[in-house]
Amino acid sequence: MTSPSRIVVKLGTQVVVDQATGMPALERLATIINDIVKLKGAGHEVILVSSGAVGMGRQALNISGPIDLPRKQACAAVGQSRLMALYDQLCEAEGVTIAQVLVTSQDFTNRASYLNLRNSCEQLLELGTLPIFNENDVVSVAGIRDTDTKAEQRSFDDNDKLSALVAGKLSAQTLIILTNVDGVFTDNPATNPAAQPIVRIDTLQHLSSISCNGTSNLGRGGMRSKLEAAKIAALCGVTTIIASANRTTPITSALSGRVGTTVSIETSSAPSSLSGRERWFALSSGFSGVVTIDLKARESLERASNSLLPVGVVQVDGDFTVGEVINIVDTNGHEVGRGISSQNSDTLRRIAGMRTQQAKSVLSAEEKEEVVHRDNLVIFSEAADVA
Repeated sequence: MTSPSRIVVKLGTQVVVDQATGMPALERLATIINDIVKLKGAGHEVILVSSGAVGMGRQALNISGPIDLPRKQACAAVGQSRLMALYDQLCEAEGVTIAQVLVTSQDFTNRASYLNLRNSCEQLLELGTLPIFNENDVVSVAGIRDTDTKAEQRSFDDNDKLSALVAGKLSAQTLIILTNVDGVFTDNPATNPAAQPIVRIDTLQHLSSISCNGTSNLGRGGMRSKLEAAKIAALCGVTTIIASANRTTPITSALSGRVGTTVSIETSSAPSSLSGRERWFALSSGFSGVVTIDLKARESLERASNSLLPVGVVQVDGDFTVGEVINIVDTNGHEVGRGISSQNSDTLRRIAGMRTQQAKSVLSAEEKEEVVHRDNLVIFSEAADVA
């Protein structure tokens, strides 16, 4: 990569914290920061997304084993200041000023909050700082409010997804996810010595076909979450590279294309021309409700870019108002897209399954007959579990 660009680098807990000791992996982090400084010196803008606060808090509080949500939030509160102090020390030695950016899913779901976040980050980059993003685990609610309907997602689940949202919504060209393995393999290399590395993924079909399981001892995400993050990034036209952090120049090596797995989806396979507004509602990590549609409605949306009408709706989950983001899935459970609802949830439940003329007879003059207007709708080219 020769021309200046915007790069998002994501570090998981297993990179930040030594899994054997629970202590910060100082040598590895110093190498990564040195690589970031070189990129900044070459004119690139770099944003860091870092896990590790909970892990460092656990170490400081001497807590081991499974922990519940309140204790996890307490660990995050203790560990976050230690994590930032560590980065401040490493970056100050390289002459770089850091900026802490703590976010929750609502900061991306709420349009005004998202615009404020984007404007602040643009200013931080203009000032030459290294913005460091992390989920605000102290106040975020892990998981979802309603586990049966998944009607409202309240956290990013892991920082892999957060890094993809940061890359997509802040117009980065490249997302680099550094991990403890050399990329994506045909099988788990830890259990299958015959597993082969996958050097490049260039279609959403290929990306969706890869099956990965397992998580690290410290982090929430595994390779599956990294591939889901790559899919979110791909829908914004962002190239993702999944590579090992255990190199002398891990980021520049990844950018060279010689190591790791590169996920670069052809423009014909992904809607890379999404506007900033479309990126906001299409790729929000949170949503206020789930609307299930039949397969005929899904086909209509994907083939003709129509508005979503009540006749195709078979189920409404969650409580939402007009103007809130809803998740659209089909009866097979596949995500079709996201949109801004023209209906509140109670009204939609009343008119679900009705043809337009029948729905009009039920609605007031001020209410719209479509569920989501086509101008407020983004349909994913591959109906899959994207976010």
